[in-house]
Amino acid sequence: MMATTTIAELRHDHEMIDILARRLSGLLESDATPVELSTALDHLLHCVAEHLAREDTTIYTLTLSAQPGISRTKVDQVREDFERLKANWQDYLLFWTPEQIAADRQGFADASRAMLPRLRNRVKLEESLLVAAALQGEPMVPTRR
Repeated sequence: MMATTTIAELRHDHEMIDILARRLSGLLESDATPVELSTALDHLLHCVAEHLAREDTTIYTLTLSAQPGISRTKVDQVREDFERLKANWQDYLLFWTPEQIAADRQGFADASRAMLPRLRNRVKLEESLLVAAALQGEPMVPTRR
């Protein structure tokens, strides 16, 4: 039962991250104040942090179990991209404090326009892996015939 919950939870996280990332992107194009931008970023970062804590290992287990044909290299590639994005995301969060956003709204907007699509693309990729896993009938759950 646990595995099914995990897929559902991860998919819910993906939906929330996408909504919050789009919300922040929208605010960047409006005349939102630095405080509003910081708050939106804060919501997104908490959502991503919780998701990462849950997901880190799960996604690879699922990918491998869902797609037995997938090459080791491909999985390593996916994992490397993920680690790189995670490191870049951490740097972005450390740098763009509320003070820094207030001091350089344009810089924050530029950095966010580069970062947020990467985050959303990652979520799309993971979502497709989860869908594939779900369609495989969730290999980790014993089925009753």
